[in-house]
Amino acid sequence: MASCAAGVHVITTDGETGRYGITMTAVTAVTDEPPTVMLCINRQSAIIPILQGNRDLCINTLNDSQQDVAEHFAGLTDLSPEERFEYHIWHRGQTGQLEVEGALAHLHGSIVDQREIGTHCVFFVQLNEICNTDTQAPALLYFRRQFKSLA
Repeated sequence: MASCAAGVHVITTDGETGRYGITMTAVTAVTDEPPTVMLCINRQSAIIPILQGNRDLCINTLNDSQQDVAEHFAGLTDLSPEERFEYHIWHRGQTGQLEVEGALAHLHGSIVDQREIGTHCVFFVQLNEICNTDTQAPALLYFRRQFKSLA
């Protein structure tokens, strides 16, 4: 899969079971009606029980100037999960979930189903708020284990 270029996203969730974020490339559209996406996350990830409890989340699609955001939430820096939120500017969408300023898009939704396949949990997220920003910045990609620009 390292040879498959993919968009980079930071998934954030905030609610009763806590606040957490994770960098992901395994984000895929499932259907337009209702608007639904799929997230594939390793079952060992610390975000799993938090997502299961909160149910609501935001998918932040990063632009190519946001590699630092991707690195922080991928755990590639020495920041704790809470400190990662201190290094960036955040806003809240209509559902109260955290949006990183400058992202190409903010997709807010709620988990409507979950499956376990091998080593991963697959979450189906029905979107209820979709915000595309006005930025013309290129997308941040991950390809051959490196961040790249779509430009």
